[in-house]
Amino acid sequence: MLAHVLARGEIARAQALLHTVIAPQQLQLCRLLRDSTAHWLTPSRALEQDLPSTDRHRYASTTAAARDQDVRTAARNSWRWSRDLAAEAADRWTIHLPRELHEQISNLLNDSR
Repeated sequence: MLAHVLARGEIARAQALLHTVIAPQQLQLCRLLRDSTAHWLTPSRALEQDLPSTDRHRYASTTAAARDQDVRTAARNSWRWSRDLAAEAADRWTIHLPRELHEQISNLLNDSR
């Protein structure tokens, strides 16, 4: 959905999607992988104390002010982090990932410059 919203040039809506829809689920998966589920319902709570600096930096790279290129960069960074988290989860729990779909999404995000 984010790639299609960006393709239409809806920057404010894309920024809102990143922060209200994508980030909470990303952080929940990250917390699950880091065995840090104390703040499950509000996954950004105490993020600075609960998650390693690498994850904090990855999360920060997925945030942006509502400016066109900033949001597009944050969207691509967010997708890369989501893929990395999903790959880590797949390795840990033997989950099959839809790699072809992941590539299609990557292409959409890269084309929406």
